[in-house]
Amino acid sequence: MRFRALDGLRGLCALTVALVHLYESMKVTPPEFIGHAFAFVDFFFVLSGFVIAHAFFDKLAFQGGGWAFAIRRFGRMYPLHFFILSLLVAAEAAKWIAVRHGAAVLAQPFTNENSIPALLSNLLLIQSLGIHDRLTWNFPAWSISVEFYVNLLFCLVMILPLRRSESEEASLRDKTWTMAILAVAGGAATLWATRYSHAMSYDFGLLRCIYGFFCGVLAQRLRAGGFDPFGRLSTRAVSIWEVVLTVVAVAFVTFSPWFWLFALTPILFSATTLVYAHQKGPFSRLLLTPPLHAIGEWSYSIYLVHTFLLLHVLGRAASFVGKKGWLGLHAVPGADGGAYIAEVYRHGPLMIMLVVAVYVGLILAMSSLTFRFVEKPARRYFNAIAARREAKPEAATDDIRGRRRAMAARRVQAAE
Repeated sequence: MRFRALDGLRGLCALTVALVHLYESMKVTPPEFIGHAFAFVDFFFVLSGFVIAHAFFDKLAFQGGGWAFAIRRFGRMYPLHFFILSLLVAAEAAKWIAVRHGAAVLAQPFTNENSIPALLSNLLLIQSLGIHDRLTWNFPAWSISVEFYVNLLFCLVMILPLRRSESEEASLRDKTWTMAILAVAGGAATLWATRYSHAMSYDFGLLRCIYGFFCGVLAQRLRAGGFDPFGRLSTRAVSIWEVVLTVVAVAFVTFSPWFWLFALTPILFSATTLVYAHQKGPFSRLLLTPPLHAIGEWSYSIYLVHTFLLLHVLGRAASFVGKKGWLGLHAVPGADGGAYIAEVYRHGPLMIMLVVAVYVGLILAMSSLTFRFVEKPARRYFNAIAARREAKPEAATDDIRGRRRAMAARRVQAAE
């Protein structure tokens, strides 16, 4: 089963995160309702746990296939990350060539957040395991870094036997309890880490991901075990709960202090995920419409491509316009692209709408392309590798069974 309403919701959250980064680039205070959009990354973690548990919990517990799972997750997450990182490296290399020819730049190429050591950590997907003091290169990819390893942790728990002999029901129960322990431990560690960090990304993002991801796993286990609080409600009741939880979630993200955002959003998002999984409410039906469904499919691309577009497309275009003196702008020594975007933005409501529309349009256009030409082909390729790996044990088992049957037949013939 594909939870298409949840896909659409993830796409809208990814766009909201991208909009916050636009305001951060301009150094303009964002509208209040998106000011805390960084909390939607916790929704991504919760949803990832929910969907992966739905697809792989029983399969990994009873059939194994840890390597195939790891290959699938790598193929889902890494190729687009590598592609966008390559674009950013190419842009930095172009800056290096420009500097060699005497161009003045605000920051030297391959330094600070775009250093060579940071590039190596990004290639290894370890950039957010506490080894840097800032976000690096494609900064939204910090969450991809930690999520990949939390996915592997989930797989490890699922494939390792917790007892020497147990029934299938006992095995599932024990593994579910292990997931609950990880969720509680992740939550406690996250609250501890908030004493030392306001970012909870490049430094303690792994703890934050463990908390959200395993909350999502637990939400799926409630649903799979028949304990979904919305499972026996009427369509009308589910619709009411969907509206209530959506309003509560938006209000909580909008107005809560940062500490409570890290403390409670995974729990709130788990409940929201459960109700949207039924796809019966008014917002779910809206998310199932073709435009929002498409945004949902492109959500991963939206999340990863917007940094490149903001810095190296929209930002550079605004810098060019400013230095040419167009749109009433003036060249300002030392100003970056974000400052010029902000100058356009401050020209009134029409320009505000224009800046946002151009930015979102660029994101959707590029996301549709990267989804089609990077994500989908890579996913097919790595899924095929995983499928072949899964088929080998089955073929070996069939071969053993065949040899055993042949030996038994020969024994019967000899006896006769």
